[in-house]
Amino acid sequence: MTIENSEPAPALNPPEPSNSVLAYKLRLLRRNADLTLQQLSQRCGISASALSKIENGQLSPTYEKIAALALGLNVDVGELFSPISKTTPVGRRSVTRRNQGVVHRTDQYSYEMLHTDLADKRFIPMVTTVRAHDRAEFTKLLSHDGEELLFVLSGEVILHTEGYAPLRMGPGDSCYFDSRMGHACVSGTEEDATVLWVSSHAELR
Repeated sequence: MTIENSEPAPALNPPEPSNSVLAYKLRLLRRNADLTLQQLSQRCGISASALSKIENGQLSPTYEKIAALALGLNVDVGELFSPISKTTPVGRRSVTRRNQGVVHRTDQYSYEMLHTDLADKRFIPMVTTVRAHDRAEFTKLLSHDGEELLFVLSGEVILHTEGYAPLRMGPGDSCYFDSRMGHACVSGTEEDATVLWVSSHAELR
């Protein structure tokens, strides 16, 4: 027996910290879709216990898991980081001022999600701080649907991908690759690196 459906839904108030937006939006979108944790788990392949931790801000999922959540909820990735759901106007534009994006941190990366006020974007732009410094910091190479562009802004990055030798890149260098291919980035020096990371999202069902 689950107690989730027998309890009255608590009020959902947008959280203050920017990195808590994901927790708030995941719970809101799941409830709007009338899905239990178990049902969403079956859709996205993430355990119900992990989903509960994400919704309560106790777990920071990798981009791979975020993409799976978006697919399971039938939304684009950007919708998970937009505090308010909006319609898609014609002739739209968006401006994100320096350091004003929505931040999501994992053990290996710190993502600053750009233009989260726009829904239904065709790709997800992020300024990402590469915090990992060794391939061993990843239990596995990450993969998900879509394609990605990596452009180094500062520092040195080593891109690990399936089927290729590690690629060392410096400021101004870029790489475009298939996201379904396992991949991971580490900083090539003692300092963290910064990259512009652009990822297309999977086609929604």
